[in-house]
Amino acid sequence: MASAGSEYDDVPYLAPSFANTYPDALGVAAILRGLDAPPLHGARVLELGCARGANLVPMAWSMPDSEFVGVDLSRRQIEAARERAAAAGTANVTFHAMDLRDVDDSFGAFDFVVAHGLFSWVPREVQESLLEVCARRLSPNGIVYLSYNTLPGWSAGVMFREMVLYRVRGIADPAERLREARAFLRFLAGATRPKETIWAAQLDEHASYFEQAHDWYLLHDDLEAENNPVYFHEIVERAGRHGLQYVTEERSLTSGEVLAPEALAQLDRFAANRIEREQVVDFACSRRFRRSLFCRAGRPLPTGPEPGRLAACRLRSRVKPVDPSADPLTPGSESFLGLDGLTLETSDVRLRTLLHVLWGVWPGTLEHAAATHVLAEATRRSGGPTPEPPVLDRMVHQAILGQVVSAHLLDPQIAAALPERPSASPVARYEAAAGEPVTHLLNGSGDLDPLDRFVVRLLDGTRTRDDVVASIREALDAGQLEPTPSGRAAEPGEEPKSAAELADLSLSHLLAACYIHR
Repeated sequence: MASAGSEYDDVPYLAPSFANTYPDALGVAAILRGLDAPPLHGARVLELGCARGANLVPMAWSMPDSEFVGVDLSRRQIEAARERAAAAGTANVTFHAMDLRDVDDSFGAFDFVVAHGLFSWVPREVQESLLEVCARRLSPNGIVYLSYNTLPGWSAGVMFREMVLYRVRGIADPAERLREARAFLRFLAGATRPKETIWAAQLDEHASYFEQAHDWYLLHDDLEAENNPVYFHEIVERAGRHGLQYVTEERSLTSGEVLAPEALAQLDRFAANRIEREQVVDFACSRRFRRSLFCRAGRPLPTGPEPGRLAACRLRSRVKPVDPSADPLTPGSESFLGLDGLTLETSDVRLRTLLHVLWGVWPGTLEHAAATHVLAEATRRSGGPTPEPPVLDRMVHQAILGQVVSAHLLDPQIAAALPERPSASPVARYEAAAGEPVTHLLNGSGDLDPLDRFVVRLLDGTRTRDDVVASIREALDAGQLEPTPSGRAAEPGEEPKSAAELADLSLSHLLAACYIHR
């Protein structure tokens, strides 16, 4: 692994934080599968391949009473991780520049072990060591998160990767490798005849992908010395040899999401158990990537989801009513807009009522018991019989599977209205100053415009809105910002705005995007 470490020293991996790797998300996924999640308060979390700490430091800041440990072979990235932790004031995270194969008993046991973007990019023998470390370092009720490239979806990717690697063989300089790889794929796409074939379309698609992808991503994904996709059933078998058993995906896809309805009735003909079902679904949808959860082998695993376990969770809406003033009990259909582009139209008065109530407390959450009460009351008011608790639990479970509601074990203190002296996390302020994607309080990241990036850096809890206006005015006078909502040069026809207008626009956006805490 020495070569891998030096490559990452030369060109660091610049990925942001990944909300789906957080203990909150992993705990909910385990609960949805029927397992009790390890307690989040006081949890111990290990990240293998932690890079520059962009994932682990925000995680540690959000869970101050838990302990976090990061391991990466690249000394340069570990130094950057320590700098990030110091700037964020996260004393509950430590970083080690070392080979993952040296993670021994002195590290103790961990409730959550995370290996994101690592398994497929190391040699086979290191993959086996990774699985062994995960198994040995896992607490009795712990959860392992492992992401990896999968077949058959990556079959075409392997082909194009090998073509490009053939062209750039012998080129050591990273910038030159990238230039030549992009030029070569575009040449192939332009040279292919006839243009109407599937092959021509694939070449053009991959050429465009190489042209648009970040340099650091291409170098450490498509052009990495190791990139070894596997079939799902293979990873399950290999993990089993090390004492791990497959639990679920971080967010499980129902078969109905990827198979035609008429195929569902025939699925059991081709799959004798749930592992085979997962593999057949991968074949059907040509899956490229998995985010799988594992636990210790021998731990009792229910045969299917147990919605009743959701009683430990809190719920947050992922959609907002097009008309928040609408009465959800009125007969007819109602439209909702997703926070991530999802759209929903439903005539179910129970779901409509729940989504209205959840939106009313957004970005806050509602206890599971309160949510089921809302569903029961909506059923009663619409003239139906009150459902039994298991039915209500299944309703909530279906809303989560449908991605219109999210479940959580933690309830971050996100502001619903602008405080007198707004405050963003020290992690966000550090990332904004460094020009990186900025982590919000829902654990995802955004690539902010210059104006929002400038304002985030000011939000340390000491400044009022008027102070922010004054700072923006100084930046405008100094030429550090342009008087536009983005802070960049004006678009044709765009009118300049005052410092006060810019402050209000930015603070409103940062509040809505969950960067400001209460």
